[in-house]
Amino acid sequence: MKVQLYAHPDCWLFSVEHEEDFESFGCGPGGIGDWLVPDTIYGLDISPACRIHDWYYRFWPEDSEEARAKADRIFKNNLLRIVRAKTSNRLLLRVRKIRCNTYYLMVRKFGAGAFYEDRNTEEFMREVEV
Repeated sequence: MKVQLYAHPDCWLFSVEHEEDFESFGCGPGGIGDWLVPDTIYGLDISPACRIHDWYYRFWPEDSEEARAKADRIFKNNLLRIVRAKTSNRLLLRVRKIRCNTYYLMVRKFGAGAFYEDRNTEEFMREVEV
């Protein structure tokens, strides 16, 4: 079953032109964090939503808090689209939606470092004596 997900057209283009790189994106921050933040929610693969979110964090040209908040909202929207489309059991739907909200709240609370990590270009950076 296919699910309609939202992303900027540049993201879809990147997913085709750099398929191997795009496929390497995921939900966790890498290392042990990938174990703590799996690409599944109670057995349901949510990695497409995570890949889109990673693309926004790495390649979206805007570097404002508003842009990060938008990326996080898109992430939550895509998570919920996957869960609604692929969950027929009402109880499982409810707990998966709760987990979607948890993923969203975690990127809101802890995602700033990842979002801004590669946005400090050399022209703005200088070594200073401290």
